[in-house]
Amino acid sequence: MRLSLLFVSAICLFTAACGSPFKASTPPGFVEVDNHGYDDRYDYRATTADGLVIAVRAVDNEDGGTLEFWTRAIENQLRSQGGYALLETVDVKTRAGVAGKQMRFGLDQETTPHLYYVSIFVTDDTVFVHEAGGSKELMTKNMAQVTASIDNLELK
Repeated sequence: MRLSLLFVSAICLFTAACGSPFKASTPPGFVEVDNHGYDDRYDYRATTADGLVIAVRAVDNEDGGTLEFWTRAIENQLRSQGGYALLETVDVKTRAGVAGKQMRFGLDQETTPHLYYVSIFVTDDTVFVHEAGGSKELMTKNMAQVTASIDNLELK
């Protein structure tokens, strides 16, 4: 019995230690969705009924890159491989005061302008990437919810 309790305690500690390094809050008007094997790059995804998507992922900061390093690396990748035009870069903060950078990109899909916002937060161990994207009309209409999802992001 004692060995079983020790084993169960060890499993609980292991599970807690391996939990997500962040907590995302789903803003009003959005519904959290599972990836269902569609795209496992994200740890969290939410969408509106009209298709505006918010996603968050956490990746290991194996090489100890800085916020400036990761901001530039992601910008280079999106501009060269995705055809995105960088509109501006702004400072962002979570409600807890964690500072990050937000890159705002534009892309026209056929005749419809789209916006794609990538917010980056970096700790010694983890790079947190918060993404929001959709048509320019939807992004403008839901900007308060997008901002709230960044404000309420809890990084561990």
